[in-house]
Amino acid sequence: MKKPLLLILMLSLGACTLAGSGDNNVLQADAAGGSTGSAGNSGAAGRGGEMTGGSPGAGAIETGGVSNPGGTTSSAGAPGAAGTTSFAGTTSAAGTTGAGGSPSLGGTKAAGGSTDVAGTSGNAGTTVSGGATSLGGATGTGGAKGGTIASGGSSNSGGATASGGKTGTGGFTSSGGATGGKTGSGGSSSSGGATGGSTGGSTGSAGSTGTGGPVSVCNFSSGLNVAWVNFAGDVPSPNLTTFNTIFQNTYAAGGRVIRWWFHTNGTVTPGYDSSGMAQKIPQTHIDGVKAILNAAATNKVAINISLWSFDMLQGSESIPAATLANNKSLLENDTNRQAYITNYLTPLVTALKGTPGLYSYEIFNEPEGMGPSGWASGGRTTEAYIQKTVNWLAAAIHSADSNALVTNGAQTFDYCSGVSGKNNYYSDSQLRTVGGKQNGTLDFYEVHYYTSNGASNSCFTYPASHWALDKKLVMGEFAAAATDGTALNDLYTKIYSTGYNGAWAWSYDADYKWPDMQTPMQNLYTAQKTTVDACP
Repeated sequence: MKKPLLLILMLSLGACTLAGSGDNNVLQADAAGGSTGSAGNSGAAGRGGEMTGGSPGAGAIETGGVSNPGGTTSSAGAPGAAGTTSFAGTTSAAGTTGAGGSPSLGGTKAAGGSTDVAGTSGNAGTTVSGGATSLGGATGTGGAKGGTIASGGSSNSGGATASGGKTGTGGFTSSGGATGGKTGSGGSSSSGGATGGSTGGSTGSAGSTGTGGPVSVCNFSSGLNVAWVNFAGDVPSPNLTTFNTIFQNTYAAGGRVIRWWFHTNGTVTPGYDSSGMAQKIPQTHIDGVKAILNAAATNKVAINISLWSFDMLQGSESIPAATLANNKSLLENDTNRQAYITNYLTPLVTALKGTPGLYSYEIFNEPEGMGPSGWASGGRTTEAYIQKTVNWLAAAIHSADSNALVTNGAQTFDYCSGVSGKNNYYSDSQLRTVGGKQNGTLDFYEVHYYTSNGASNSCFTYPASHWALDKKLVMGEFAAAATDGTALNDLYTKIYSTGYNGAWAWSYDADYKWPDMQTPMQNLYTAQKTTVDACP
């Protein structure tokens, strides 16, 4: 019986030795694997990660199971080769942090080999786009004995995605570049996202400088009509001495915009070739117009260039028959109209682009005078041809100079308002429908009034709002005389106070001559200096 007892004693001693080694290995696993990397990755499994069957090998779980500080799993994190490790004893694939601190599954506690949900790092370790990696998801100071995961193994609340991680609303595109070419006010950097480890999104990409668009129409353009120094013949050789006198007197009285007629009846400009097409613009014509604009700018006023008048079909003005025919073809024939645009108008507008002293272009002076109900004695055309010509010429001007302002001088509100049975032939919709050019529209309306036009068209009886128009409205002609109960000296003040956007009395050298409009213009300037000086 001694031999069995000795054998039993030896076996017992061996078992104790083995048990002690196993405990040391387990403690090693706790000490080494319980701690995790600072980026939210767990180390190797603790005591709960022992095998449920089979003894651990001498290597147990290697200390390489500790996550690197950056969150990448060491390549040594595989289980020791000496023993078969249960699933929980294996360093999980999530020991590698995801890009930007994505949560690790390795911080789990094995419960008999299965992963404890409570050990999973939260989504807070993710990086918000544009922000730095959150420090959240870092584990506790080490794995406690007994296989429990230190409380730090759960996601740190600081790792939650900060609300500031959203892109700031300051990055919206500004709408300010549409009008006036001004820099959009939007696009400032978002102030959000400063909290929570995120930079809050990149700076808004808006706020870039506007690319242009027409310059602003004046809130009130005070001025007068020249309308010519040499009827239809101011270009190519303008009388600059007379123009300078007109400009100086107008400015001194508080006027800032002057309406000047250019081609008028076509007897001097643009000029036609033998086939009846408008000629290529001579440099002398460009130079003549520029000389007038430069004189205006020198005297601190600006010009509204009225291109054509109903006079182009006026038979009583000694217009040569060929010129009269060519003028009518320009109105009614697409090929002839386009020749004028290509050869003359576009090069002119291009050359004048950005020239100081230019306020706006006017397509026609009172084109209704050569319409079906007009008074031109050299021929008539249709309202549709007038509309089409306005549309095509306005489109050409806008195409050559996107900052240019374009208007048209309607004879009365009968042709430029939809109220009381009237018709706005120059609305955007009508011009586009008839002419087909989308950019061939007006930037502001211009209408004329004399008592002979009828009381229903009076700007002294009705405020601007009465006409129900969708653009700013200038009274481009009216008599410098007491009208419809308004005294002469109150004409400009009355037009201003009833909501109109400009007053240009007729006319410096014709009918109601200077200085008839001097005092009324001065009275408005005295009362509204800031507004008047803001134009152009």
